[in-house]
Order: sequence, then C-alpha cells, then structure tokens
Amino acid sequence: MACEVRSLLTILTLAATLSVLSPITAAELEQPAVAVKEPKIGERISDYSRRYLNIERLWAELEASFRATRKLRVLSRDKEVIADIREEQQFAQSDLAKGDAAASGELGNANFLLLPKVQDFKFYRSHQKLPNFDSKYRRQDSGLLQLTAQMVDTTSGQVVSNFDLTSRFATGKTIVNRAAGAPNSTHFTKMAKEVAAQLADQFVAAVFPMKVVQRTRSNQVIINRGKDGGMKLGEVLEVFFAGEELIDPDTGKSLGSGEEYVGRVEVVRINPKVTYAKIVEEDSANAPIGVGDILRRPQQ
Repeated sequence: MACEVRSLLTILTLAATLSVLSPITAAELEQPAVAVKEPKIGERISDYSRRYLNIERLWAELEASFRATRKLRVLSRDKEVIADIREEQQFAQSDLAKGDAAASGELGNANFLLLPKVQDFKFYRSHQKLPNFDSKYRRQDSGLLQLTAQMVDTTSGQVVSNFDLTSRFATGKTIVNRAAGAPNSTHFTKMAKEVAAQLADQFVAAVFPMKVVQRTRSNQVIINRGKDGGMKLGEVLEVFFAGEELIDPDTGKSLGSGEEYVGRVEVVRINPKVTYAKIVEEDSANAPIGVGDILRRPQQ
C-alpha cells in the first residue's frame, strides 16, 4: 500500500512538473517578439550617482514587465545568455546529446527592439543638523530615475515610438545620530519596477490598443486588459470609434485610422485578463459605444 502511495505521488509530481515546463504553444509563437537592449547611461549622470545605478537590475525589471503582459515574447539580448545558448547548441551537435536544441542560426528574431537610456538619475541622502544638539541630524532619502526608450521596428528600421518614463521617491524625515550612508537599494528597485511597468504599459498600448470586446446588459463594457495591463479602479478612459483608414495622397502610405469621440467609461472591476467599466458618458452624435471601439487614457 505504501509503495502504491509513493508511486502515485511520483506520478502527480511529474505531471505537475510537466505542466510547468510545457512547450510554447502555437498561439504564443504568433505573439510579437520584443528584445530589450541593455540600458545606456546618459552624459548627465554624475560619477557619484553611477555608483548606485544598478543597470543589471533595471534591465531585468524591464524584461520582467514585458513578460508579465503575456502579450509578447521576450527575447534575451544579454551577451552572457546568448553565449550560454551557443554553448548548448554546440553540445547538442556533439555525440553526447540527442541534438534537439535550436540549431545554430535559428534563434528567433525580434519584431521590435527597445532601446532604453537613463537620462537622469539621482540617489542621495541629505542631512540637516539640529540646532542645540552636537550629534543629531534630520535625515531624508530621495531619488529620481528618468528613462527614454525608442521602439524600433526591426523589419524597416523605423522608429515607431518614443517613450518618456519617470519615477521618484522621498522618504519622511527621521532623526539620526550621524550624517553618513546612502539610501537603501530597495528604493532603487522600486523605481526600476515603476519605470519598467510604465514602459510595458505604453508599449502594449502602442501595439495592442485597448478595445471594447463586449457591451453588457448592465450598461458596462468589457475591455481586453486585465491586472497585467496597468488598469486602476476608478480610472476614467475615453472611447473612440475607429473609422476608415487614412491614406496620404502624396506618398500613398497609411496614416492610421480616423477616430471619432464616442464617450467615457469608468473602471469598476479588474480581472486577471479583462476589465469591466461602466459607461459614464456617450456622445449623442456618435453613440452607442460598441465592440471594437478603442479606449485611451485622457491626455494630460
């Protein structure tokens, strides 16, 4: 009996492992592939600040945010990772392996390349001496992380879009006994996560515009964005009807579709893959809001 139980547990463990390590599906292979290049450092960054600028952590957070969208395949451009892949390919071609690794020269190409650059970075601790005390200071930690990123279509080499991303923090003032030290590295990680989330959200919005997938009987709409799409409860979105394609008469190239304002909706529920929003306004001339309409965040 004990032997049978152990066998059953072994089978269940193996099944769970295989479910986690399942191969990439055909649907996932059809997703656009994006590669994030190693962030560059702008000339404005001081030597002092560079000591606390963790480029590897920032790079990892950028890639992680794109993977979290579940709408994109993320291809590594880390030289060490690529070197490890090449080593595995060489091993696969040897007599010791089955030879089922990706053949040399058959790694996937990215549809889009992201070129991030740190334009401004501050990470410091300030102290203010308290009057009438010999060794008491009022301390505060502050930081700023500002990035720009170019989105490049690898097929044409065209710069499709430019993104501006900013995160900052400032701690409350505390009383300490000495003026020394630097902010905790967790503050940098939080800023890196925030700019990474901003970039992934803006990128997905450029490639996959938010759209209405269904209008419910309760005067709500269902949007093709979920918890991984940067949605927030109470957020108000503008809705547009996508009209006919606009063609430049001189070049013959597409200028996108004409858009007409339809109304506004307010986010009331966020599910893992979709979001529910109630209709708060419909333009009388272009109503009703319907399936396929595009949603955008109001311009600041």
